[in-house]
Amino acid sequence: MRKFTALTLLALILIAPMEARSADFIDPVASIQFVLVKGGQYMRGDQTGSGQANEKPAHAVRTADFLMGKYEVTVDQFALFTEDTGYLTAPEKRGWVIDIDAGMGSFVRREGISWRNPGFEQRGNHPVVWVDWHDALRFARWLSEKTGQKYTLPTEAQWEFAAKGGRSQRWAGTSREEDLENFAWYASNSGMKTHEVGVLEPNGFGIHDLSGNVWEWCLDGYHDYGVAPHTLVDPLVQRGDTRIIRGGSWRVDAPLTTTTYRNGYKPTYSHSSMGFRLVRGKP
Repeated sequence: MRKFTALTLLALILIAPMEARSADFIDPVASIQFVLVKGGQYMRGDQTGSGQANEKPAHAVRTADFLMGKYEVTVDQFALFTEDTGYLTAPEKRGWVIDIDAGMGSFVRREGISWRNPGFEQRGNHPVVWVDWHDALRFARWLSEKTGQKYTLPTEAQWEFAAKGGRSQRWAGTSREEDLENFAWYASNSGMKTHEVGVLEPNGFGIHDLSGNVWEWCLDGYHDYGVAPHTLVDPLVQRGDTRIIRGGSWRVDAPLTTTTYRNGYKPTYSHSSMGFRLVRGKP
């Protein structure tokens, strides 16, 4: 009979694949799966010393319980909304988008691009892209009206609390860059396109793709962190001309997919690397 030392058993536990967590709630209209995130207090911002200036200073934040989408909103789910309402995104109305030419580092106009035709192959279970902040909120409002529940985008505080998974990890699911390919689609492993949601490992809360695949819109306006003299409770910044995006995407390197990296864009901006997921209050 083979004997295992305590160290060997610990190693087996650490490398064992995480069991998939079942959804705590599934909405009856778009079949979006939600995971209950038990609220708590955490340190928001970078504590590793390797983050950007706008990820500092780290400060105490407390969140209440909330439900977060287990996956990013998909092409099929967004299609249900547009078919029911006749809604058109700005790229659909215009017939073109302004994109970033990665090779040239310049902006280019691309005809016929929208969430329906993002410029690369997508299937219905891929995250919807080329949606701006207003599109995301309009989807949330539609789902709210259909179900009688309040759906919206996550606040930046909710997003980071969920991404850290109760473990204050640098990426959603791990603090080891050498393990990141198991948790995130980013420039090193994505093939420079989106991927089906939920294929890679979830983080500690059982939520997938919070690092990588697509950037995710948050509800907040962009602001720099200040020194907080006390714990912030469910903070939400409503002012500002830009809105927060989090999580990185298929086209960026590992440092931009961390749980603390943050950026802001005009709420009318959309891109092939930007999508969203929803939250709702505890039932």
